Amino acid sequence: MISAREEIWNSQQVDGDIESQEQNGAKFNIELRAVCLSEAKVLVRLVKQFYQEKFKQNKQSGVKSLPQSFFPVPRSIMEFDLWYLVFVPVLFFAGWWCRGFDQKQRGESEKVPEITTKGLALLLDGESDKAIDAFIEVVRVDPELTELERVLGNMLRSRGEFERAVRLHRHLYNRADLSDEERALALKELAQDFLAAGFFDRAEAAYRKLSSVPSEHLYALRQLLSIYVIEHEWAAATETARLLETQAGETHSLEIAHFYCERIDQALRAKRSEDARLLVEQLMKYADATPRAQMTIAKVAEAAGATTEAVRWWRRVIEKNPDYAPLVIGKLADAMNEQGDRAGALKLLLDTTERLSTADVMEATLSRIAAWQGIGAAETLAQSLLEKHPTLSAYNALLQIRLKGNPDDPMTKLVAGLMEKNGRKWSRFQCRKCGFLASSFSWHCLGCGAWESFSPKRVADR
Repeated sequence: MISAREEIWNSQQVDGDIESQEQNGAKFNIELRAVCLSEAKVLVRLVKQFYQEKFKQNKQSGVKSLPQSFFPVPRSIMEFDLWYLVFVPVLFFAGWWCRGFDQKQRGESEKVPEITTKGLALLLDGESDKAIDAFIEVVRVDPELTELERVLGNMLRSRGEFERAVRLHRHLYNRADLSDEERALALKELAQDFLAAGFFDRAEAAYRKLSSVPSEHLYALRQLLSIYVIEHEWAAATETARLLETQAGETHSLEIAHFYCERIDQALRAKRSEDARLLVEQLMKYADATPRAQMTIAKVAEAAGATTEAVRWWRRVIEKNPDYAPLVIGKLADAMNEQGDRAGALKLLLDTTERLSTADVMEATLSRIAAWQGIGAAETLAQSLLEKHPTLSAYNALLQIRLKGNPDDPMTKLVAGLMEKNGRKWSRFQCRKCGFLASSFSWHCLGCGAWESFSPKRVADR
């Protein structure tokens, strides 16, 4: 005889698609639970009827109780087994509930590839906002995708959503199930978030912590060096650059020389002459690394009243780095004139002007000749320079001299004003690496962070 359970099973032949299989399976489970429950009730009813009939027979025959051998197990155990059958429906219900929860979890997990593909398609189409929303949904469904979580934080940071990027990477970093390598990567991304957002103190703390990881130590030192430069912490920058030289085998002589020059300039502005002198002793080791080091040494000597020493260093700049002559020619000529060598100063000015003919050199030469020999001599020289070098710089120099000699001439004043107004575009200095334009010469480019990337010649003079 076929039981009800077998009949239900035979009626559920699965040969359709996946959806029909899931529907038939759910229907089968419901019907199977109902049959099990009904069978349990029938079993309890039969056992109850059996005992009632036995006790009725014993009562009629005068037997007060059943023989001990009738019970293969104690009565308490039998009663416990009967009560246990009552919990069968409860167990079936718990299994049904767990199955539904597991199906829900599997359903969401199965959507991960689909959502990821959709996010990539949106990203390729340029719809980054919708792509980010899709990736956020993927991370929510499957938190184990730590790599995707980092990429998502990078996308948020590139869009300027620094707060969300920090929150995402901080949550990833604080997870207890991450390996040391993954935690270091999360800290690295978090530090980049702080740096991009301008929180340099937090970025510095994060990179200091990252520097304790051997695989990220050198990277963290390089990032710390850039932070110290941005914050003008020149002493810390010097120490970090030296660590990179010893540990990574890199060369940072140029940067270290500039760091010392910056510290000396700070000491001179604060009128700490003794600190400047002590720093110059350290800078002497890098005197040939950059012409700025020689100029700074001359500046400190001039401030201390050692004019002869200053002249020696300024001459060294012109001899070794003639392109940087526009930056020192005026100071050198003034120092030579102060020493009583005006003829030598005039010869130096004329020779340098003939060789370079830049706006700064012509301005330094003409202004000193006008002061030492008069406006007429300066105007004559300016006309001669314009004939030899017909440039806007030479013409502007001539106008400035004429304006000094005749400040009330309306035409000269008008033309000089127009030249000054329109000359701002071509009188700037340009970075050789990134093309950043600056109105004044600088040793450090604010655009790309490079040192000594500006040409000492203005754009119009090149």
